[in-house]
Amino acid sequence: MSLKAEYMRQILIINLTRMGDLLQTTPLMAGIKSKYPGSRISLLVNSAFTEVCRGIPCIDDLIEFDMKGYLVRRMEGKHSLVENYRILEALVNSINNREYDLAVNVTHSSVSAVLVSLIRAKEVRGFTISSEGHRVIKHPWVRYFFNVIPNRNYNPFHIVDMYLKIGDVSPVTRGLVYDIFPDDEERADQILAREGIHNEVLVGLHLGASKDEKAWPVSSYAGLADMICKQLGVKIILFGTSSEALLASEFEKYAETRPVNLVGKTGVGDLASLLKKCSLFISNDTGPLHVATSAGTTVIDISLANVHFMETGPFGEGHYVLQSDLPCSPCGFDVQCNDRVCNSLITPDKVFEVVKAALDGAGDNIELSTEKMEQVQVYRSYFQEDGYLDYRPLIKRSLEVNVLYRLIYRQVLNTESGKIDSGTAGICERICKDIEELYLNESVRLCMEVISDDLDVLAHLVRLTEQALRHLRNLEQGVSRDIRDNKEIKNIWKKIEPLEDEINLIGDTHHCFKPLTLLFDYSREALEGDDLEILVKESIEIYEGLLIKGENMQAIMTGMKSVLNVQTENSKLAMTS
Repeated sequence: MSLKAEYMRQILIINLTRMGDLLQTTPLMAGIKSKYPGSRISLLVNSAFTEVCRGIPCIDDLIEFDMKGYLVRRMEGKHSLVENYRILEALVNSINNREYDLAVNVTHSSVSAVLVSLIRAKEVRGFTISSEGHRVIKHPWVRYFFNVIPNRNYNPFHIVDMYLKIGDVSPVTRGLVYDIFPDDEERADQILAREGIHNEVLVGLHLGASKDEKAWPVSSYAGLADMICKQLGVKIILFGTSSEALLASEFEKYAETRPVNLVGKTGVGDLASLLKKCSLFISNDTGPLHVATSAGTTVIDISLANVHFMETGPFGEGHYVLQSDLPCSPCGFDVQCNDRVCNSLITPDKVFEVVKAALDGAGDNIELSTEKMEQVQVYRSYFQEDGYLDYRPLIKRSLEVNVLYRLIYRQVLNTESGKIDSGTAGICERICKDIEELYLNESVRLCMEVISDDLDVLAHLVRLTEQALRHLRNLEQGVSRDIRDNKEIKNIWKKIEPLEDEINLIGDTHHCFKPLTLLFDYSREALEGDDLEILVKESIEIYEGLLIKGENMQAIMTGMKSVLNVQTENSKLAMTS
């Protein structure tokens, strides 16, 4: 066992969010257990979601916090600041009954940041605050996570894979991790027996979502259920929480088929067992969707509004996602839409086409015509060679520039060991092969024309970074002298500041490079302390990171141009011969 593995014994993970987020943290926990044998994982969890933790096998110690109750106390104003502080103090004291080798905060809230700053840990990764009260984002992949929201259209990574990278662990599972216990299976059998269900093919539906705009209309679910029952002869089961009982009643008014209504009648264990018995589960972006994938059930995810399935969609091999094929989809978090066209474009007959293919086990060979799926795209999840999840579009349509950049960023950001000059040709050929198979050729050519123009801007960003690095290395020499020339140091720094401003301006004016410049900004923001030598050294590392990413991106974009030019010439020759 390596010294590093021996060192990582006590690990704290802070996840104060929802059920789905907890389940999506399970591959991280499994990766930690694999990388650090004998390690002990403590999980700080919102007490509203402790039930799901029963089935997560990697948790050694569960620490509960009544997040909702605490926030209500703060909002009511009935309790003093000191009284509210005492609650946090008691929680911190219970956490700090041991010292942690590593604390990983995957909850990006101010409450979690304060908590992390008070925890006894040798190393912290995540959102925290400095001793001066300033925001600090610790670890490159946590900074990447924060970069995702303003740059969603360029993000190629699922949240599960981002968690793995934050933990510096490799994927050891091909799905979420959740144990279904024999007593849960027994209760599920009893529930189905009471409903007179024995050997029927079951399809589960979940009608609700955390917000109304994320929910497909109940009338559409009802129409889909009627098609499934009449044409395929399966049994429909409705799942949901007690707060979604009205949706189930509405469904029963619209639908001709009589479903098994289990809304509000199952715990998490029962739910997982029942979903395991379903051949298919159809849902919006919800916690039960992730329970279904962890149970091994094929999922059809109807992705609406601001849901970005690339980040939070079904995690595992062979799940399906439907999303409207509109320029505004998915919309931004701050958008208030008065005409939810994306809801109406995804019609029951379109979803039914995917249902048939999923139940037949069609996989990537599913045949979906452009005419039948007008203005709707269907994706299927799969794992790439590197072990990380991706989604493949199943209808050949035009390639968009942001999608092309997403493919490029996947390679640039996945290469953490340094420059990729020697492997660029292979990377470019793989990307070009994928886009040739999945997208219309003419659109690929148009996208490459845009990228050709962007290459000049990227070259300028690289030059600016090189100039700043030269100044920083001069600064490094200046601050390492026994007697520092403060005037010289100030003059050198004056040369660096405008270069930083210009780098940021490139990200603001050319949004395709915003992921690079924002990560650069977050890295500089995370610098701590007042030791000038250390700060200069760490600044050099930040600039070197930006330079490597920029040069790798240049190499890939230039290589893709060459590969596609050769393909175009070969196509012309084939047509004339």
